Amino acid sequence: MKIRFANLNDIPVCVDLGRCMHALTRFAAYDFNADRVAQNLRAVIEIGQNAHKTHCFFVAEDDAGQIIGALIGGVERHFFSDLLVASVIHYDVLPERRMSGAGLKLLTAFRKWAENRGVFELSVGINSGVQLEKMDRFLKRLGFRQTGGNYALDLSRPLGSGESK
Repeated sequence: MKIRFANLNDIPVCVDLGRCMHALTRFAAYDFNADRVAQNLRAVIEIGQNAHKTHCFFVAEDDAGQIIGALIGGVERHFFSDLLVASVIHYDVLPERRMSGAGLKLLTAFRKWAENRGVFELSVGINSGVQLEKMDRFLKRLGFRQTGGNYALDLSRPLGSGESK
């Protein structure tokens, strides 16, 4: 397995992977705009190549050279501090390739990328709505600590209407 920076030639495959991930998560309720995804991936790749290098886009390839996972991250100064914080923007591995080591290797590459920028803290938020317990165990095993939660409100429901689905 190989972890490398994504390049522009990877965009079509990553759009297809994104479509797969989209269908498996709570985001399936959202429309999937492949052109927008491609534009955003292109922007992240180009930002990662500029002098500031505030974003990264890693892909995991299997031994046959097929992309099986990806991690997009960014670094910025914390809102109330001069310290740099690195945050995962998108992170996934194909369901049939989970437990292959790809997820760990992607996070390891991201950590090294962040450390090379003098980052104080690495932040991972999980808002897919699937396999939350597994991700919780995985991240805690790596030394992450839970610091909060993710919440979403369907705006077709009034505030205070009770538990959402």
